Amino acid sequence: MFGIVVGNKNELTTEELARYRSVYCGLCQSLKSRYGQIERLTLNYDMTFLALLLEGLYEEDEREKEIRCLAHPTKKQVVIANEFIDYAADMTILLAYYKAEDDIADEGKIAAKVLKKLLHKDFLAVARIYPRQAECVKTSLEELSKIEKSPTGTPDEAVNLSGQMLSEVFVYKEDFWADTLREIGYELGRFIYLADAALDYEKDKKEKTYNPLFLMDKKPEEIRDIMEQAIGSVSFLYDKLPIVKDTSIMENIIYSGVWQQYNIKVKEEKNQDGK
Repeated sequence: MFGIVVGNKNELTTEELARYRSVYCGLCQSLKSRYGQIERLTLNYDMTFLALLLEGLYEEDEREKEIRCLAHPTKKQVVIANEFIDYAADMTILLAYYKAEDDIADEGKIAAKVLKKLLHKDFLAVARIYPRQAECVKTSLEELSKIEKSPTGTPDEAVNLSGQMLSEVFVYKEDFWADTLREIGYELGRFIYLADAALDYEKDKKEKTYNPLFLMDKKPEEIRDIMEQAIGSVSFLYDKLPIVKDTSIMENIIYSGVWQQYNIKVKEEKNQDGK
């Protein structure tokens, strides 16, 4: 599920790109300081979007510093720190652990088994602090797994469960904005699931594994309208939030970035079909 909610770097200004990277690097440093070096392998841009969204909404003070790291040993990097980046780091661990667990159940991947073992202690710590989020991800994935293994499962159920899984992750705290954030997570989760299905279409077809597009009798290029409905809802809900900080970056992600991999996939399919 990771790697979809990213910025379109070609359409960001130099300043915006630097800001985006500083939050991403801040998430990396939070994973390192709170959990360890190995846990930095779970770093992703998807949770960077969550950190930007929550920081923009709640306008928390942030701390900025320059560091050198293994990825950039010759040049200091600006990193941002605040409670929302730490929250995004916690949710990164939670989602990575359950994704590893899901990969083990589906394909028995050795790498997933190793990662799950490495993350187990960290996961328990996160689950104790955020039981609402942990329980939602757990139950959603369990139900999703049942549907994917059942011949009677419907694609709508699977897509909606993916949305349910992210819905609680986007709710940092139960307050006035909780329902809107919950809906954003839900719609974004639905979009991600459809995008993943499109990207995995050929692989799943070859391996004869579950893909909602098979049950929908649609090819990747034929689900754009459904995906547009989901991301359109994200955009509508986002516009309801009183956010003025980093809006250009988040709008870049919502309107352009999330489509990048899907557009490449559809273009490849058209080239293969000779259209």
